[in-house]
Amino acid sequence: MKQGNANAVRRRLRFDALAGAVSVERIEALICTGSPGLYRVVVFFAVQHVYSLAELGRTASSMSIAQMVAFFTAIGWATLILVRVPAATTEQGAIAVFYRVATMSLATTVLCTLLALTIAFFKTVQFDLPAFVALLWGWTAYQIARHYFVALKRFRIAIAFDIALIASSGGMLALCHRGGLSADNAVAMALGAIAIAMFVRIGRPALDVLPKRLDTEGLQFGLTNFLSGGIQLVFVPAATIMCGAAFAGMLSLLSSVTAIGMLLPRAISMTQLADLAKRKAASLSLDDSLHTMSRNIGWCNGAMLVFNVILVLLLAARPVHGAAHQSGIIVAGLLLAIQCAVGMMGIANSSIMMVFERGGSAAKINIFTTSAFALLAVPCYAYGGQSGLMMILCAAIAVTVWRNWLIRCCARQIHSRYVDLCGSAAVSDVKCQVQPLACGASR
Repeated sequence: MKQGNANAVRRRLRFDALAGAVSVERIEALICTGSPGLYRVVVFFAVQHVYSLAELGRTASSMSIAQMVAFFTAIGWATLILVRVPAATTEQGAIAVFYRVATMSLATTVLCTLLALTIAFFKTVQFDLPAFVALLWGWTAYQIARHYFVALKRFRIAIAFDIALIASSGGMLALCHRGGLSADNAVAMALGAIAIAMFVRIGRPALDVLPKRLDTEGLQFGLTNFLSGGIQLVFVPAATIMCGAAFAGMLSLLSSVTAIGMLLPRAISMTQLADLAKRKAASLSLDDSLHTMSRNIGWCNGAMLVFNVILVLLLAARPVHGAAHQSGIIVAGLLLAIQCAVGMMGIANSSIMMVFERGGSAAKINIFTTSAFALLAVPCYAYGGQSGLMMILCAAIAVTVWRNWLIRCCARQIHSRYVDLCGSAAVSDVKCQVQPLACGASR
């Protein structure tokens, strides 16, 4: 009887531990993190179903260009929101801090719009100006407003608005298709409508809280994110020009689906960052935490690579109206899956850079590697066709591997100095633990 009670107690303790590890807040945070990626997948499939594969290619191309610019109008400022809003002590203080950052985001969006108008006027680069401007404003407003709720860990509200965005995008696509409007307009209007609803939910600010000058930190964060994450956004616009809109449409579907594989490794890293920061502040060994993070991310990344390969083969094999060059689509999709896996292999070392606040070093590496990719991509683009696009994808994989190696070397040096500074036997030699870690990747 006592043995049975002891077993029941142990089972109860294991259940409680599991419940604590898989808390409701963590599940909500994971869903909230993956909602924008889910939105992209659902909307792209909806555009292909309601309109056509070629229209999806044009929409995805405009969306990718808008998101590249949004690194400076939205993503960089959203990072500031995540840092500054939680530090406010009152609700009104949080709203005031939010609108200071949102005002600077508005200023950079206006500047980027004026720059786009100038480029279109002189015909320096050919692109769909109305679609770009509409999507840039809609995506920027949506991201800025959404990060207010994420910063305060109001994940349910953010998820509710994400669901509303998916539903409203589907409705707008159906209405705009009947009215003869493009899919770009439908997506932009849905983004704008949900963004307005979120701003109404946040509330009005006091006029005296608006900033008097532009804070450059948001632009710096935007530059760092652009250099590390902007390479993937080049693929669809390049495919539109080099291979046609239909090919680009299918590639955008595969790209949006394979990108889901990045969510779990990032979530694992985020859950381990707090432990790394605490151990570093206490001058304790980081080896166990780094080993656990590296092992979990490695298994997860391998599983997601297999899943993505199977998914690419299934999606590319299914009959789609307007799709052509099936073999080229399959090869491009497999290269996208590999590029996604390679990019996620180094989150552990990248986490070391974050814990020791070495963003400047990471930015320098990103500048070198992005410049190298640009130099490699230009002759591939000039070569043209599907072969040129495949070479661009291979160049992206090679540059990512190189970038990972550079950040691994930097992370080893940082950890080595940490070992010397602590001078503790509890902190083991860096070569024993950091070397097995996969190479660094952007966050």
